[in-house]
Amino acid sequence: MALNKIRDRRDRGATLVEAAVAFPLLLLTLIAILELGMAFKDYLTVSYLSREGARVGALAGNDADADCAILRGLGAIVTPGDLARINRVEIYKADNSSGAQGATNVATYQVGQDPTLCNVPALPSDGWTVNSSSYPPLSRQTSVSATQDLDIIGVRIILDRSWITNFPPFSGSMQVDEATITRMEPEVFE
Repeated sequence: MALNKIRDRRDRGATLVEAAVAFPLLLLTLIAILELGMAFKDYLTVSYLSREGARVGALAGNDADADCAILRGLGAIVTPGDLARINRVEIYKADNSSGAQGATNVATYQVGQDPTLCNVPALPSDGWTVNSSSYPPLSRQTSVSATQDLDIIGVRIILDRSWITNFPPFSGSMQVDEATITRMEPEVFE
């Protein structure tokens, strides 16, 4: 009997040591799942927003308000928390052969303002400030011709992200950067 009691005490001690070793590993695994899951969510958000922006830009064509249409569309679907972390939105002409970024308009969001308000030039109440001088919407090629291809428009979104726990190796901040290109929709005349 006494021998069994001694074994039970040793087993309890071994269980305590095993738990002390396993708990930090379990905690590290849970932190990694949380951090990587939230980083992946941010990537998916930025990817979706860039695709939606490119789609709206292709449909807006060479309308003078095309850049603002993109930004208002983004402002209507993004959450306030993600909107506040958007560093900038770049609307650019992509190269027809390689898709490389060419002339670029840069838009920034004014935190606390209405994200569905945009004018060029910007008004004080606007949520978005956009510089449309590098790739003016009126200069976009939307007519099919034998001498010129349709423009390819690109939308690049850069979002600032901070790690939640700041537990190494998840410390500091990073940028989530995603771009989408699409060919402009041709004008249709009736």
